[in-house]
Amino acid sequence: MPVNDSPQAVPADLVSVRDAAQAVGLTAPAVHHWIKSGRLTVQPGPGVRHVSLSAVRALCAAPDPQAPDEARLVSAVAPAVGVEPWRIAGWLRRGLLPSWHGRQGRLVRVADVQALAQQRAMAAAAAGASAPMPPDALSVRDAARLSGLSRDRLYTWTKQGLLPVWLAPGGGQRVRLADVTALAERHGRGLPLHPRGAP
Repeated sequence: MPVNDSPQAVPADLVSVRDAAQAVGLTAPAVHHWIKSGRLTVQPGPGVRHVSLSAVRALCAAPDPQAPDEARLVSAVAPAVGVEPWRIAGWLRRGLLPSWHGRQGRLVRVADVQALAQQRAMAAAAAGASAPMPPDALSVRDAARLSGLSRDRLYTWTKQGLLPVWLAPGGGQRVRLADVTALAERHGRGLPLHPRGAP
């Protein structure tokens, strides 16, 4: 974390991170992101962190000039592609996605996130083809019928790499009802208390 320890260079417009964020209409985490990435210097001192308000304003006025027009915040891209923000953030930390600095946080492109999600889904399907199929694996149609969910939703989850899938010897995908139920509950999709066909 960059810290300015030169007394002669201490700016006169020091404010707390929270006050700086409020002054420019951002959230405190956005300012902390600039600090962690080395774009903003933290001034030494006890208590809360202090930053130069003019430096924060300069960063707000100068987003990454290389960012393409179609780049959007992760929070806006995630629902558009059906991938959780935390998963996209993990991909960014691992350097799997191109990103740019925006005024309010990291920017990514929908097409890049979709392509990576599909790539990972294909890799998961290939791994499932060589892995032994569990005895409780069902066709996507049967899993959809028993869970009360649509087949389209289950296929979307398999494409996104969210739902483990196995390839049947005669073709077609197989999934476990327990995996479908757990994923649906985690996503708050609202399953019936007793899936169809369950006791």
